[in-house]
Amino acid sequence: MSRDRFQQTAESTPYDNSDCDLVAEDVKSGLDELCNVVNTSASPGFSFGKASNVNNGSWLQCETVPSNKAGRYVYINNAVVTRVFISSETISTYDIEVYSHEGDSVNLTLLGTVSIVAVRGDEFSVSWSVTTGTQLALKLVNGSGKNLVAGLELQGTN
Repeated sequence: MSRDRFQQTAESTPYDNSDCDLVAEDVKSGLDELCNVVNTSASPGFSFGKASNVNNGSWLQCETVPSNKAGRYVYINNAVVTRVFISSETISTYDIEVYSHEGDSVNLTLLGTVSIVAVRGDEFSVSWSVTTGTQLALKLVNGSGKNLVAGLELQGTN
């Protein structure tokens, strides 16, 4: 069967957008809008961590490397850090600073800070722009924790 046998097309089919964030008023435009959303969706989470006691001024690691030396590489365009999430073995209070850099601590730039207050874990919605081709690093300051795991989610385009 060919498409020409059908009288109705996606462009001619009305779409009720009153119960969602889409602006499209026909099915084809709605599908195009959704495709754009998928193309600019969030990245997989980038993870960081550090085993044992983590003291004030410690850089969290990517695998086994301090993230200020070799951080998570930002490969998407128009990148924005949208979420930070943290876990700890113990109930702790500390701040996590998020940085971008060029590798080996070159041009470390503070993007923002989240504060963990007397909990084992927390998550934060943020909006911090990041340059494509830079690396991300996390640093614990103003406190301490034990067996920390942290993550970042980014949004942008490929």
